[in-house]
Amino acid sequence: MIMLAIFVLTVLLLAYIAAGYLLFLRALVGVLAKPVARDDAYRPAVEIVLIVHNEGRLVARKLANLLSLDYPQERLAITVVSDGSTDDTCAQVRALADARIRLIERPVKTSKAACLNLAVAQAQAPVLLLTDARQTLAPDALTHLVAPLADPAVGAVSGALGFQAEGHNAFSKGIEAYWDVEKEIRKHEAMIDSAVGVTGAIYAFRRSAYQPIPDETLLDDVLVPMQMVLAGYRVLFEERARAFDIPSSDEARERRRKTRTIAGNLQLVALAPALMNPWRNRIWWQFVSHKMLRLAAPLLLAGIAVSSIALAFQHDAFILLVAAQLLLYGLVWASTRLPWLQQNRLLRAGRAFMSLAYFTVLGMWTFANRQHLSSWK
Repeated sequence: MIMLAIFVLTVLLLAYIAAGYLLFLRALVGVLAKPVARDDAYRPAVEIVLIVHNEGRLVARKLANLLSLDYPQERLAITVVSDGSTDDTCAQVRALADARIRLIERPVKTSKAACLNLAVAQAQAPVLLLTDARQTLAPDALTHLVAPLADPAVGAVSGALGFQAEGHNAFSKGIEAYWDVEKEIRKHEAMIDSAVGVTGAIYAFRRSAYQPIPDETLLDDVLVPMQMVLAGYRVLFEERARAFDIPSSDEARERRRKTRTIAGNLQLVALAPALMNPWRNRIWWQFVSHKMLRLAAPLLLAGIAVSSIALAFQHDAFILLVAAQLLLYGLVWASTRLPWLQQNRLLRAGRAFMSLAYFTVLGMWTFANRQHLSSWK
């Protein structure tokens, strides 16, 4: 009976993480959706913040993209914070000689969070846009981002990250599918109240709502908006505000990035314990479902395997379940070796899910050993 209870509980929790949470959100939108007093004609002064470290090959192209945004140029400024760059990043920024661009040079590398605190402290515009060097913003992205900020109850607005076809392989297609689900979740969370986190490559926020974050923060794109939620603001998701990237086709690179992200999720609770307090965090259910329960995926997979093996000695039906698990894991592993299997969407999704579960274990180990405190590579 104990093993049966473990099996049922782990299956239900895994199903909730994989699909149930999004289904619950969709069901609740029709009942609990909150209106937003958006104004599509709203055009506040905006300062774009770009934090870089050794981005000499990308920074000029990125600045050209930002300066071409379809937004009143007299209401637009750009601050580039160079965090200890040792290449020609700063020289390329200075070479543009554009009065709208301000360069802050930090001679010694610190952290993205420290640079963000500095940029916000020195900013003048009421609205700030955060973006990264690699992604390209759509011409109308900023226009769509600021429209919901006309509502004084809104503290931050996240854009949507899309992917270009260049460099696609089976692994990158799995990562893209993961992001499609992530965008759906954030959209529905925001319709009910607030999204749990924003897209680091494209989000805008009200400068007056910003609270400085610890310099060691890994996930500023979660802690910054969640501090605004704790202060009473809403955090929205605007799918029409788009940034474009090339999905990672390098599993080793994605492993390093995701390992740091998982460690960052654990760090969030240490930095802001109020996030786990349902009396302080009004979107506690969303935060736990979206960020914390996912960390249990490897344990749940192990629980399903162990309990079904134990039950197979008592009930023949569970022998088939054990065999099905072995077959599925075997096919997922084989899909990493056999190109023709990589065309199957179910196996691509399974590979992405298993990779994320593996990265979760690595992230937990990284956090436990305090390796997450080393500087970003």
